[in-house]
Amino acid sequence: MANYPPADTQTFSYGGPYTQEEGAPPMMPAGGQQKRLFNPRNVFIGTGIVLLTMLCTVPIWNALALLSDFNYLFWAGSDIPTWMVSCCLVIIVLYTVTVTLFFSAARPQVQTEQTIMMIANIFITLLGLVLMLISLPLSRQAISTYNNLMYRCDYSEQTHRLYEYSQVLHNIRRTPLCAEKYTVEECPGYEEAKPYTTFLKEMEGTFRCSGFCYRPSGNAALIESKLEPESDRYLANKGHRQDRITPLNLGYAPQAGQVVTLAKAMGGALAKESHRAGQVPPSTVGRVTEATITYPPTLFSDANYQASCEGMAARDMKNFSGDVGFQTFYQGIYLVLIAIATGFLKLVGFCVRREPEYKAGGTEPMGSGYAFCNTQQQ
Repeated sequence: MANYPPADTQTFSYGGPYTQEEGAPPMMPAGGQQKRLFNPRNVFIGTGIVLLTMLCTVPIWNALALLSDFNYLFWAGSDIPTWMVSCCLVIIVLYTVTVTLFFSAARPQVQTEQTIMMIANIFITLLGLVLMLISLPLSRQAISTYNNLMYRCDYSEQTHRLYEYSQVLHNIRRTPLCAEKYTVEECPGYEEAKPYTTFLKEMEGTFRCSGFCYRPSGNAALIESKLEPESDRYLANKGHRQDRITPLNLGYAPQAGQVVTLAKAMGGALAKESHRAGQVPPSTVGRVTEATITYPPTLFSDANYQASCEGMAARDMKNFSGDVGFQTFYQGIYLVLIAIATGFLKLVGFCVRREPEYKAGGTEPMGSGYAFCNTQQQ
């Protein structure tokens, strides 16, 4: 069996030899570090940060989605999504600083459950109000851009500049030499002007559309006005915009820029139907011959899509950024309502009777044994 030196002459790397009379250096208990890590202060700070981060996840996600949407960035810019992300991060940092200062500087007598709940309600209410305030200009941007694109596309301040560039490119595209090219970028006279030409190209490829605020030529407009009945003309004048029907796969497909009548496009289908029934419905033929269809050519490809780019951009703004604004507003309302409900529940808790806590072996109550309402009754 190995021989060990006496305990009073053992040597340790951190202190050197010591004797039993001097005593060993104090050692921290095994659970000391764990208790120090999971004390109420750290638990409250960590839990609050996690909850605030979860509440801010949806607004930050929506803001990043808006920042990655080329259509929203062109019409509205990046100010509001940037503010949304910044405010959420500032609220999380402000909560961390506030709670840290509260536990380090406040007196132990005020570090109660009621005070902690008050701090939580303050930041939940603050986050809800911030989301509600940010959602208002976001929704207003979506509605304003939708109206400008749908009803004031060629003359509104927001869309007029892009409309001018689109008209210039369409004039170049109509030339015989450019009509044979795949894209207007290969045509003489084309010059890239950012961000307008790049946005037209990206919008045409993403939305699969052609023409921005396109209006038919003078002859096509004259034919359409002559064929339009008085009742339809009155209804069209009452509205800001007249929707155009785009029939697909009805007879033959017209070429780009060609003006055709719906009766010609649907001639085959009507002939088969009339032959099968033995007669032609009089109302159908009368309505079909009263409309004309024009299709602008695509600028950056030869796909010749049959959908208007201003309509696609307007619907994207309304359905995407508008929905983000409404969602952010309702989330803010829910957070404010949760904070109000929590405050009322805490107020009710003040009035609940509690049994006094007695010291061990004594008869005097320890601390404030009664709730607020009980002290008022005394």
